[in-house]
Amino acid sequence: MSTASMLLILISSNIRHVGPVALHGPWPAGMMPWISSDLGMTMRRIFLSACLVVLASATVAGAQECDRSDESQQMMNICAGEDYQAADARLNTAYQELISSDDADAKRLLQAAQRAWIAFRDAECAHTTAASQGGSIHSMEVSECLTRLTNERIKQLAASANCEEGDASCGSSDEVEGDEVQ
Repeated sequence: MSTASMLLILISSNIRHVGPVALHGPWPAGMMPWISSDLGMTMRRIFLSACLVVLASATVAGAQECDRSDESQQMMNICAGEDYQAADARLNTAYQELISSDDADAKRLLQAAQRAWIAFRDAECAHTTAASQGGSIHSMEVSECLTRLTNERIKQLAASANCEEGDASCGSSDEVEGDEVQ
């Protein structure tokens, strides 16, 4: 049953017929306050019901976890998204460890480099996945690209963390995979 159908059922089950007396005046003494409070209560019930439906559907949508045995595109998108979230968490940890050990100037430079790298990563993934834009595979391709580049950046930051002062070649992007680029 769709969310809209559930919402209509909840709304219709909470509305009571007020009757023609309530809609046309003049009202008998003491009648209007009862009608107003009844309508207010009905409106509160409708609003509460709508909120509960929205919350329930959001919980169901957010509750899906990666199931690698499910090969549907939707599940592959979910798994790719979770892989990226895990890589992003590792990147944040590596970045925080590195930035906490630097002096003020080095920290400022690292922050600028990280911001520039994030802009590059996002632009690169937008570029390399442009062909699938609008397709069901697009979010998986974007997540995979983000994960790949994020994992490479984690390796760069880890290499930088182990550099000795004065070693100009240490932590360079040429050694991301441990092999020299020729």
